[in-house]
Amino acid sequence: MASPEDTVLAKLEWFRLGGETSERQWWDVVGVVRVTPAVDRAYLRHWAAPLGVTDLLDRALADAVSPDG
Repeated sequence: MASPEDTVLAKLEWFRLGGETSERQWWDVVGVVRVTPAVDRAYLRHWAAPLGVTDLLDRALADAVSPDG
């Protein structure tokens, strides 16, 4: 079973590769971050860079704490 962090990274990569159009992938990422208060942000940031999804990670983290997201 994948960790929440690995799930987030995989879904962000899939979202990027899919042209950033899958709302399901996006909201899955935001949901995982919301329900995992102790998500390892350092791990996420470390691996987001080589995967090329740092910008998406930043957006997802912001959406996870936004009352509108």
